[in-house]
Amino acid sequence: MAILKKNIWSLFYFLIIIGLAILITSIYSTSKHIENEYIQKQKALLKTSSAAIYSTFIQQEMLLDILGEQLTQNENYKSLDKSRKILDNLLILDSPIAAFGLAKANGELYVTSSNLKDIKKLPNLLEKKETKESFKYALDKDYMVIGRTYYHKVLESLVIPIRKAIKDKSGNTIAVMTAGINVNKAFNTIPKSTLVFRELDYYNQITEIRDDSKLEVYNFPIPKENIELIKRSVEKKYKTSIEEIKNEERAISINLVRHHQKSEVLSTLKYIKRYKLWIVNQNKMENFYKDIIEESIIFAVTFFVLMLVLYYLFRIIDNFEKQKQKALYHQATHDYLTNLHNRLYLSNIFEKDFKAYKNKSFSLLFIDMDNFKSINDNYGHNYGDEVLKKISQRLQSFKKPKDVLVRYSGDEFILIVFETKKDKIKKLASDIIQRVSEPYPIDHYQFILGASIGISQYPIDGKNFDEIKRYADIAMYEAKKEKNTYCIFEDSIKHKYLKSSLIEHELKTAVENSEIYMAYQPQIDKKGELYGVEALVRWENEKLGFVPPDQFIKIAEASGLMSKLGEHIIKTSLSDIQTIQKQINKKFQLSINISVKQFMEPNFYENLFAIVEKINFDRLKITLEVTENVFIEDLDFIINLLNKIKKQNVKISLDDFGTGYSSLSLLKKLPVDELKIDKSFIDDILFDKSSESMVESIISIGKNFDMLIVAEGIESKEQEQKLTNLDCDLFQGYLYSKPLKKEDLLAYIKNYH
Repeated sequence: MAILKKNIWSLFYFLIIIGLAILITSIYSTSKHIENEYIQKQKALLKTSSAAIYSTFIQQEMLLDILGEQLTQNENYKSLDKSRKILDNLLILDSPIAAFGLAKANGELYVTSSNLKDIKKLPNLLEKKETKESFKYALDKDYMVIGRTYYHKVLESLVIPIRKAIKDKSGNTIAVMTAGINVNKAFNTIPKSTLVFRELDYYNQITEIRDDSKLEVYNFPIPKENIELIKRSVEKKYKTSIEEIKNEERAISINLVRHHQKSEVLSTLKYIKRYKLWIVNQNKMENFYKDIIEESIIFAVTFFVLMLVLYYLFRIIDNFEKQKQKALYHQATHDYLTNLHNRLYLSNIFEKDFKAYKNKSFSLLFIDMDNFKSINDNYGHNYGDEVLKKISQRLQSFKKPKDVLVRYSGDEFILIVFETKKDKIKKLASDIIQRVSEPYPIDHYQFILGASIGISQYPIDGKNFDEIKRYADIAMYEAKKEKNTYCIFEDSIKHKYLKSSLIEHELKTAVENSEIYMAYQPQIDKKGELYGVEALVRWENEKLGFVPPDQFIKIAEASGLMSKLGEHIIKTSLSDIQTIQKQINKKFQLSINISVKQFMEPNFYENLFAIVEKINFDRLKITLEVTENVFIEDLDFIINLLNKIKKQNVKISLDDFGTGYSSLSLLKKLPVDELKIDKSFIDDILFDKSSESMVESIISIGKNFDMLIVAEGIESKEQEQKLTNLDCDLFQGYLYSKPLKKEDLLAYIKNYH
């Protein structure tokens, strides 16, 4: 789940990064596009402005040419009246001209248009600061020279002086034709964002200031550092010299900072080589930035709207995945039937989080339902499932919010409670047993069960969760021996468990290591003759020493080793006794104990008679002893199996009769040839009337069913006499002989009587 969630949001963050990259790229591309549009617009405006300015100046230059020709023709300039008339006529025709004048080569005005009334008051053009340089420059030039822009007080207007030398046939300057262009009339169509400055001396020719408010802008040249900055900017951007730009007369664009206004402008420039003028169109960058910001806001809003939509889409997907993962997690960690946590949760989740509980003490209750299997076997799994649901509901009533309740397996539950006080845990276990032992009404049935509970505690019994669970399991099996009770784990149980584990470990190789052998205890009839022997399994181990059968047989059954062990017992017993019978040339009965687990094996019958056939043992001399416990299994199966065995002429003996589950009605159904009275009754037969009565009843029952009666555990003549008086058929015990190995049994039989 964490991985899927990470992948979903990783994709979302990846899309954000891609989106941001697209946003930045789009803004950058748009800014470049807007900048290019600005530049193209300004270049277009510059082209128009420069064309207009150039056109104006070229027209005036042509006018001066015409005027000069008229004045020099027939030496008309020598007649003041004629000259003034010519000038006045042209002044009327050409409105951009503020005034005309004809100056001598020494700078003195010879004649002017009538609007310059008092010629004597007009300054010498070689002496006036604003006109001196341009006048001198015009004296030896063949083209029109533009002078510095200045404010003409007489004309009361801002004028641009234009001059052209008039030369005689020899090329000598005889006069200078001069005129003043009214800036506001001549260039009123030129935007105020367009300015013109002179290449010759870097004075402003035309600026946005075109009235008499701040004329000082025309009185000082552009600072040299500004001119140098422009040149460097142009050369850096276009990778060429300023001279090449001037020669090509192409429009260029650069970004400049107007220091006097502390603002950045986008400037487009064009040089008019004929008049040595720079035409400049300027646009504040703040307008450019404003447009970019407006476009960027549109992109940003679009981006954030898309990201918001994506976020909610991914959130929906994430929530869906969370719900899906939550459902899958619940399905994986909960039991489908009871909705309790399952074994996977306990092993994969709780055990991993065990570190979180290291500072907390807790008790683990391992709960196993007694006799639950009989419900499934007799009523079906549907009823079993309904009972399990009710069991889980009852167990949940004991669970606190922080506790953990798990269905561990079929009818096993684990309850983890954060409490370790023994009195409280004992009461909890007792209350659970009492509650789950109450009837379970389902349909028209009342099911009654019990519970066996094993309890272990952390950190008293173990330092890790696996130990705690294992010890609770061991304690539960101890409780299972008595049933419907609880057992708290302690060291003695641990030692017993460790010993059982060692027995199981060693038992696995006991047959291969020839540690298992057989002992045989004689059975004597009423006449005192040898009737037969009972085969008793024995085990001697290097580590464990002698291990009693009542210890290792149970472990063999529980661990699945009984099949191999049982087969070895049958083979060895049949082989040993057949060898003895051949040596003494006499047949006698052999009783072999068969465990419940052996009987329930699918191929027990076939395997048994395959061994009998192989050894060629007389079937009439074989008795199979079974305990009453065998009948708690599938009764029909057991009865059918016993009948099949009986048909093979093998006798059946019911061992330890009177201590288990048999009843008269059951005994009547069983194909039993022999009843064995348990030693516990024989021990007290001489002193306890109830034991004597029980023995007498068993003998009477057996006789009524035509069965032989065997008494085991006889240790005295008095016991033998009492049993003889009660009509017992066969006798077995230490009075006659202890269990003997094969060689000792042979010697015993040979020396008997």
